[in-house]
Amino acid sequence: MSAAGGSRSRNATESLVLRRAADVKEGAGRATAEAASRIITAALSDLSTRQGRAPFSAPEGHAAAALRHVIETDGARFCLACDGERSVGFGAGLVRGAFSYCAGLFVLPEWQGRGLGRRLFEAALEGLPVPGGVAALTSSAANPIANGLYARHGIYPQHALLVLRGPAAAVSGSPPGHAHVPDAEPIEVAHLNELRGIDEVVLGFDRTPDHLWFLSRPLHPGWLFRRRGRAIGYAYLGGDGTEGAGSVGPVATLRPGDQAEVLRFVAAELAARGQEVATVVVPGPNLAAQRVLWEAGFAFEGATGLLCASRPFARFDRYLLAGDSIM
Repeated sequence: MSAAGGSRSRNATESLVLRRAADVKEGAGRATAEAASRIITAALSDLSTRQGRAPFSAPEGHAAAALRHVIETDGARFCLACDGERSVGFGAGLVRGAFSYCAGLFVLPEWQGRGLGRRLFEAALEGLPVPGGVAALTSSAANPIANGLYARHGIYPQHALLVLRGPAAAVSGSPPGHAHVPDAEPIEVAHLNELRGIDEVVLGFDRTPDHLWFLSRPLHPGWLFRRRGRAIGYAYLGGDGTEGAGSVGPVATLRPGDQAEVLRFVAAELAARGQEVATVVVPGPNLAAQRVLWEAGFAFEGATGLLCASRPFARFDRYLLAGDSIM
C-alpha cells in the first residue's frame, strides 16, 4: 500500500537525491530495505493517527525481507529519496514480463505534500506498463491523495481488499461428508513449471522469481495441491511478511471452488504450528474465501484496501494476496 502524500509544490524536493538500489555498493541492499521498512512504519502510523485509528504497529523491519527481494530482482526500479544521509521516502517497481507492480510508495510525514510521492512513483514505474501490459498496486481507500496520484497516471481502483484476522483453528477441517479434498505435497524447486502454469491461468504472468524467494524461507512452507495427479493450486504460509505473524498467502487455485479447501488446509497447518491467529488478505471477488473466514469468526481489521490497475487483469475470485510488497 502507500502513504505518499500530495503534490503542493513541484520544486519543493529538488534538493533531494534519488538513489536507485541498483547503483548502491554491493551489500547495501539490506540497509536500503531496512530504511524503507522504517519509512513504511512511520508513514502508516501517521496516516492511522490522523484518521482516528490506532497507530500502525509492526515488528521492526517487518517489510525488509520482501523489499530486499524486490531490490535483488528489480533494483533499477527501487528509488530511495535521501536528504543528505537521511532516507525520507522510497518508491519501488517490480516487473514480471508484461506485468508491472508498484511494490511500495511511502514518504515520511514531514516530507509529504511536496511532490516527492509523485517524483518517486514516476521514477519507479517509468515506461510502465509496457504496450499490452498492465500496471498494478495496492493502496488504502483511506488515502484519497495517493489514490488521486495513481488515477492521474491511469491506475484505477479495481477491487476491494479485506484484511481479515481470526482464529486459525476455527477455519481448519472440512465440512462433514466432503469428498473432494485435494492432495497436498510440500513445494520444491522441481514444481516451478507447474506453479508457472497455475500463475499464467490465475494471474496472467510468470512469477518464478517470487516463488524462488518464497521457497528460500524454511520457516514459511508452501504446498502444491493435486487432484487425480493434476496440479490445481498452491499455498504458502507467511505471506510476504508485511502482514505479520500468522499470514496466509499467496494462495492460487485453478477453480474458485477449491479456495475453501486449500484455505482450511493451510489454516490447520498454522494451528498445528501453535499460531492462534491467522491473517488473510482477501480480494472482494473471492467469495469462497470470504465465506469460510466470516463463518469462522474472522473480523475485518483496518481501513479497506484497494487493488488498483491500469486495466482489469487476473482472476481474483481464486487468489489470496501475499501482502503489499509482492502481491
